[in-house]
Order: sequence, then structure tokens, then C-alpha cells
Amino acid sequence: MDNNLNLCKAKLPYPPIVVAKPNKHYAEIIQVNFAGAVSEFSAISQYINHHFRTENQYPEISKTLEHIAIVEMYHLEILGKLIIKLGGNPGYWINKKDKKLNWSPHFINYGLNVTEMINYDIKDEKVAIKQYISTQKKIDDSNIISIIDRIILDEEVHIQILTELSKKYLTP
Repeated sequence: MDNNLNLCKAKLPYPPIVVAKPNKHYAEIIQVNFAGAVSEFSAISQYINHHFRTENQYPEISKTLEHIAIVEMYHLEILGKLIIKLGGNPGYWINKKDKKLNWSPHFINYGLNVTEMINYDIKDEKVAIKQYISTQKKIDDSNIISIIDRIILDEEVHIQILTELSKKYLTP
């Protein structure tokens, strides 16, 4: 697999980061995707950990994981800007039942070996897509829906890439 960063994202442009109007409730909903257990912040942390740990034995996998992490960083930036435009504060926590729950490294699926790492990465991308779809159902702003649709396209590309790497290196 070519390690070009552009191969780790969908080939469509991202919509502009605009909202119909400030809405702190929407900001809190998006905050879960920003820094919840299944979130862009968790994905970045997990991919970077896996990148470091696979670098010596699986350099192609490692470089690809690094590039996917960079795409996830852009998603984090998009969500952070959305949260601000909605009137929220993009911190590394979520609000749940009027309690602030901080992001935790316990949210990362570290894996014991490269097979577990890739399997966790695929599983977590699928869960992230489901969570984004759930987020969309709670938000009535076509601008935000379009942005999330575009992020989902990248997550689908990540699943495809990770599946290809698994078949190439990890499947007997």
C-alpha cells in the first residue's frame, strides 16, 4: 500500500465549517464524538500508540496508522471548530447527567499484538460510524449533518485500508 496521506481519506472536499445558529445542546452532543470513549481524540491516541508499537516489525502498517491518525486529527479540528461555533467548549470531557466526565487513556484499545491492534482499529471505526449516525439523528442542522457525512466517508476508507492491511500481513 502506498503510504500517501491522501489515500487515507475520501476523495471529496470537506464542507465548510458553519452552523445554522449557536446551540449548546448540539455542542454537547458533538462533544461525545470529540472526546468521549469512542471519539476522535481516542482514535488519534490509539492510532499513534499502534503506530509506535508496529514501526520496527511492520513499517508499512505503522506509516499507514500514522497517516490515519493525521486524518483523525483533522476530524478533531473540525469538531472542535463546530463546538465553538455552537457556543460550546471543546475540552477533553463529556457532560453526562450533569457531570463532567474527563477523557481517559482507559478508552484506548491497546492490543497485545499487531493482529489485535488492527482488529480493534477496525471495530472502533465501525463503532464510531454508528455513533456519528446516532449524533446526526439528534441534530437538526443540515450543515452539521453534511460535515458528519463527510467524516463518515473517511472512517469507511479507514476500515477498507485496515482490512487490506490485515489481509496482506496478518491473515494466514
